[in-house]
Amino acid sequence: MRPAALFLATRPWSFIMTVLSSALAGALAQEAQAFEPPLFLLTLLALISAHAATNLLNDYFDVRRGVDRPGAPTARYRPHPHLYGQLGTRPLLVYCAALYALAWAVAAYLSLLRGPLILALASAGMVASAFYTMGPLQLKYRAAGELAVFLAWGPLMVSGVYFVLTGRLSAQVLFSSIPMGILVALVLMANNIRDIDYDSASGITTLPSLLGKRRALSLFSALLLLCYAWPPLGVALLNFSPLTLLPLATVGRALALLRDFRRAMPDDADPRTAALLLLFMALYILGLLLGRLLA
Repeated sequence: MRPAALFLATRPWSFIMTVLSSALAGALAQEAQAFEPPLFLLTLLALISAHAATNLLNDYFDVRRGVDRPGAPTARYRPHPHLYGQLGTRPLLVYCAALYALAWAVAAYLSLLRGPLILALASAGMVASAFYTMGPLQLKYRAAGELAVFLAWGPLMVSGVYFVLTGRLSAQVLFSSIPMGILVALVLMANNIRDIDYDSASGITTLPSLLGKRRALSLFSALLLLCYAWPPLGVALLNFSPLTLLPLATVGRALALLRDFRRAMPDDADPRTAALLLLFMALYILGLLLGRLLA
């Protein structure tokens, strides 16, 4: 086993989603004058460890179930060391268990500082992580994948990191997490819309295969446009800084993405959605930070 194969199997390019969710919570904590860099970095380490373990476990069960096989859409657009024998089952599972253990150890330490709610949030996140592809829930195969990632990278992660930093929960933070959760769910939905025929032939049910391509694209469009309605709602209802409207500068890119998807779902549908997520959330977080600085 090569270390490079082990690293690639964690899908490190996907960690940007965890970084952005954490950064959003950090910006909101900074707004509340409660940002603590050591706690933030320690929490981020735990979250990235859990994210990496989720990706490894996902690949293990997808290969075991036969969803990922040579020629599958997933195998065409990204490295897949486990599928092609560069990463054996035993080292994959050992590394996965070590990453989960690291995440849990950090959560246990943080619970000493902030109380048992940290363990409750960590437990909820790890249950969603493990049972995303593992039985008996197998959320990914039962049309619940989008809901699971929305909750994990939106309300759970953003509220959890904010709680670590500030010691409290906030309805405003929960509100602010919604676009992040939706956009991560849309990355998965783009992947699943592209793979409708393949997933159906493989005997798994995703939300798009349940809805059909036309209705799935309509839902994708509605959720994406809802993300662009969210910053103005924050300004109007929660007195957010007008600078949180910065993501609206990407609306042209979002509309172009929707036009392209309605013509034909490209092979890179999910990376293109992820690129929009990165730009939208970077501007959203920047708006929060600048609003605090100027205030």
